[in-house]
Amino acid sequence: MTSRTLLVGAFLVALAAGGSRAEEINPVVGKAGEFTLREADLDRLIDALPAEAQQQLRKNPEQRAFLAREILQTRAVAMIARKEGFDRKPEVRERLGYFVDDFLAREYLTKVVIAGVKVSDAELRAYYQEHAKDFVMPEQAMVRHIFIGIADAADSQAKAAARTRAEGVLERLNKGEDFAAVAAEASEDAESAKEGGLLGAITPGQTNSEEFEKAVFALKAGEVSGLVESPFGYHIVKVDERKEKRALPFDEVKETLRTRLQDEAEQNRLREFIAGAAKQAGVELPVTGEKQPGGEK
Repeated sequence: MTSRTLLVGAFLVALAAGGSRAEEINPVVGKAGEFTLREADLDRLIDALPAEAQQQLRKNPEQRAFLAREILQTRAVAMIARKEGFDRKPEVRERLGYFVDDFLAREYLTKVVIAGVKVSDAELRAYYQEHAKDFVMPEQAMVRHIFIGIADAADSQAKAAARTRAEGVLERLNKGEDFAAVAAEASEDAESAKEGGLLGAITPGQTNSEEFEKAVFALKAGEVSGLVESPFGYHIVKVDERKEKRALPFDEVKETLRTRLQDEAEQNRLREFIAGAAKQAGVELPVTGEKQPGGEK
């Protein structure tokens, strides 16, 4: 027996074993009649789903099994429908045609029309430079406060009593008591009091009190204000952290910017292509005063 014969024989043996190896490489998930659903089939279906759904199915075997069961059960019912000729009913065929057209159009738009739309790094940088003012982070302060409120209808006596309470709280802080602990006990802003008076990050122009905001941005990190009177009552403010105004570097915003510009480029391409397709097909709609996809009214 020649070496050539041996090679041919080995090749034929490999072909004969192909079926069993296919079972190992691409195992069967389930069957419905003559239809066989394999792992690769299920993976392709999952790949076509939105990213969030893909993640859930890939990390949760139970959801993956549920999807496989739904596919096979749907196929089983569809087999009966075809056997009974239900798919040949005129009204069913008409609706099936719409479903097919919708799916085909969406797939074509996604995988052909916008598949080649890419925003280059040069385009990103050019946009960044042309819109530099949009990439400036305003100054920011991480703020806590203790609040003693004054009712809208409060008389001078009630206002004086509120001020006295606020001065008492400030005196405790000046003696060294912990701001967060005092805020939790004494602040009348119930929500922030639960967090030791924490309001979070504040930027200029964000609050509805000019007096409060002025006091915040006059403080350095770690400093506590005196009494700050606003239309709502008295505040004692502490700044935990300050961040100065700064321009965000290109590398920091690059990927966020890419997502935005890529989406805009794709939408522009879609609108252009759909308008062209509608015009080419002679799409006509009743006149409603609205612009039609082909650009006609």
